[in-house]
Amino acid sequence: MSAEELKLADELFDDAKYQDAVDLLDKLSEKDVAEVQWRFARAVFFVSKQTSNNDEKAKLVKEAFGYAQRALELDDKNFGANKWYGAILSEKSNLDGVTERIKQLENVKKHFTIAQECNPTDPGILHMLGQFNFKLSEVNWVTRKLINSVAANAPTASFEEALECFQKAETLKPGFYSQNQLYLGKTYLALKQKDKAREWLQKASEVEVRSEDDRVCREEASEALKKL
Repeated sequence: MSAEELKLADELFDDAKYQDAVDLLDKLSEKDVAEVQWRFARAVFFVSKQTSNNDEKAKLVKEAFGYAQRALELDDKNFGANKWYGAILSEKSNLDGVTERIKQLENVKKHFTIAQECNPTDPGILHMLGQFNFKLSEVNWVTRKLINSVAANAPTASFEEALECFQKAETLKPGFYSQNQLYLGKTYLALKQKDKAREWLQKASEVEVRSEDDRVCREEASEALKKL
């Protein structure tokens, strides 16, 4: 394993060539290190987003989670390991049902927080924290009551906290991720700031589609704009 090989894996990921990134990592002579394992987790996780087959998606998410777990075992202070462990744990717990998702909220937040402390200028982890805060803020009172009854130390959040995360991420790297633009629009909408919501939703509706996340972004943004 060399820095050049890891850089190439990152470039393939950034170009939305997720399976190519997996194939490259699989050819490395030294795989059982945190920097490779979390990249495996990330790439396989994004491959899972490209399939519409629910069984295949669940299988890939669990495979990605295994890589993330191994990355943490190898280095529990590693930025990428914590970032992607949190992201994939959130998705895996969602597949495991509402109760399991609620139980894992605190754990997801913990790993996101560790990752942010490791690298406070990474826009990706700020976006993940933003999504975490947004989704927790939009739950209805019934779900909130369930969260408080299931989770020992249920985290709290607000749309204002979500907005701060999305704004910081966009400031650090404008246009780095289509979903960040979408969530800026959705958060401004939740805060009843329609003019700003429209501005970001318009941007999100025009992103270049290179991945499933981009496709979902354009579709959601376009639908939201119709309702404004």
